[in-house]
Amino acid sequence: MLTNNDANLIRMTNQIATNLGGGRDEETAAAAVCRHLETFWARPMKQRLVANLALEGVEFSPLARRATTLLAAKLSEQQSITR
Repeated sequence: MLTNNDANLIRMTNQIATNLGGGRDEETAAAAVCRHLETFWARPMKQRLVANLALEGVEFSPLARRATTLLAAKLSEQQSITR
């Protein structure tokens, strides 16, 4: 279930994707959005955002979805290292 907080995270991610995506190819733009999320968002925010990837009907823009998928992989990798 999508909470208001989750909807705000998705909205912000879509806005970041719009702002950082202009004039770049998709992979470069997705990496830039992912880097922004990694740098400026708190871990709980990142974890909530990634959890929404699995929900149906969540309105990620294609670029925001790609960046969030990259973020999910990086968070998973970090978690593997710390175990």
